[in-house]
Amino acid sequence: MNIAVRALLLAGMIAASVDAASAACREDLVATSQNLKRTREGMESAASGTEAAKCAAYRRHVASLTQVRAVFARCDTSADKAKSAAQVGAAIAEVNKQAQQACKK
Repeated sequence: MNIAVRALLLAGMIAASVDAASAACREDLVATSQNLKRTREGMESAASGTEAAKCAAYRRHVASLTQVRAVFARCDTSADKAKSAAQVGAAIAEVNKQAQQACKK
């Protein structure tokens, strides 16, 4: 499974597990999950486009993953917090690597 897709699934799982007292976290997790989905779809759409379009899509996706990491750091209270953080970090590293390959200039 693609690392970015795993990050998207993690966001959904964490959003579902946040208790009612953490409504702000739930809203943030849902919003970041939706944004992550949009930026992943943007990368897929840009795959056959120009280098500039691909690079812009990668930058947006990395920014989205970075938001996910920040929300996880604030909102994830599960026993798997460190594992989730590591997975998002791995997703960021992977997308950055792909961006370097796609954005030669």
